[in-house]
Amino acid sequence: MQCYHCGREVRETTHTQKGYRVDYYLLHTGRTEWGFFKDPKQDGATLHYLKLLEPADIISCTDCYGDPRIREQLDQDFNGSISILDGAPIERDPSPPPHHG
Repeated sequence: MQCYHCGREVRETTHTQKGYRVDYYLLHTGRTEWGFFKDPKQDGATLHYLKLLEPADIISCTDCYGDPRIREQLDQDFNGSISILDGAPIERDPSPPPHHG
């Protein structure tokens, strides 16, 4: 398995007696369209939801998942504004994060 964004090979989660180490996140997404469901009650609200049309799994390594640009792209995908499948992947910034200490 490899990261969708940077192509790095990811490792399975390892478990020890005192904890675990996660190397990637498996994100269930895909192409969607907005659906609407009208409450049959006369004053009922209309429910808006994203209908999954083409399911896809995206693997994101922990480094890429922590990148703010990639997180923004994933957030847009999850809220239905832009599908991650419609654009080119954003590659993680290889520069080290600023030191705050």
